[in-house]
Amino acid sequence: MTRKILHLPEGTSSSDIIGGGTSGLAILYPGTRTVVKISHGDLDENTRCELEAQIYELLSKSQHTRPESLLDYKGRSKCGRGILLGYAENHTVRRYLRTHGARLPDTTVIRRWADQAARGLRFLHTNGVSHGDVTCDNFFLDEDLNVRLGDFTSSSLHLGSAQIDDDIFEFGLALYEMCTGIQPFRDSFFSVDDKRANFREDIAPDLSEAKLGKFTNTISKCLNAQFKDTDELLHDLSTIKM
Repeated sequence: MTRKILHLPEGTSSSDIIGGGTSGLAILYPGTRTVVKISHGDLDENTRCELEAQIYELLSKSQHTRPESLLDYKGRSKCGRGILLGYAENHTVRRYLRTHGARLPDTTVIRRWADQAARGLRFLHTNGVSHGDVTCDNFFLDEDLNVRLGDFTSSSLHLGSAQIDDDIFEFGLALYEMCTGIQPFRDSFFSVDDKRANFREDIAPDLSEAKLGKFTNTISKCLNAQFKDTDELLHDLSTIKM
């Protein structure tokens, strides 16, 4: 088998790589707050990265008010092989939770993160985009620990009610993770339908109020498809008393 060689953008080296996933690498340009995200080079990965670029460009031209809780989009890279994004100094919510172990965020931080993520999600839906991978890995944290929603490589430009339901269902799982530090279905590559089936069979997650506190009802509504859209989700979050 021929080993694939990935050429990094000019002015960067392997020490500048700050993240990576199934579709590409995130590389911080030295001395800047700009990240270039490039594909690993496979055809499918190139297609997903091109889709992400198109979605960022669509959102940048939106007539709707853009929330602060999206990663900053700075255009395509000069080398033509990636997109330029703002730097999330504190990585992701999932990494934050795992780094801090048993010291979970307090309820005010969780509600702020949830509200910011939901506002980002509503902006996508308003512009006809479903996220397709709503997880704590895609809730990025800036220098002030505010959520910036990103990673649209699994997104769709053909928004339907079922996709809205999927995004909100996975939002519920992400909020559960914020409250407990436990990632449901962590060791499984389940589809959203698989996760729903497991939830109906009481395999996961445990929705006891002792674990989830003030977010119990919101998470339950997300997982039981009781929100019509993200407007209803945001309203529900706003009624939680701290």
